[in-house]
Amino acid sequence: MKHLKRAGKVTGIVLGLYLFLPLLIFDFTSLAYSSDEEYHASGPVAIGPRPYWWVPRAAWKLDIPGGFSYTTNGWPFVVWKPLCLVFLKLKGYVPPREWRD
Repeated sequence: MKHLKRAGKVTGIVLGLYLFLPLLIFDFTSLAYSSDEEYHASGPVAIGPRPYWWVPRAAWKLDIPGGFSYTTNGWPFVVWKPLCLVFLKLKGYVPPREWRD
């Protein structure tokens, strides 16, 4: 029984972090746009909420005039893909090609 309680606590902590950390990583007021696709037949394409500038390795590259470039391979988008898909659906954007196929 002791091991079951410990496993329950660990599971609760991991689940809580998974649900809480996006608030620290993503700026939900702006979008991260795909670097190689702008529109699909049903609307504009985006990857999800834009990660804050200080999140390490979230962007593909820094282009000073245009800001950051994002791809679906960035770790925040891989880890929180379900969150990104729900966010895009609520905002009316289309997911990138890699997520549609």
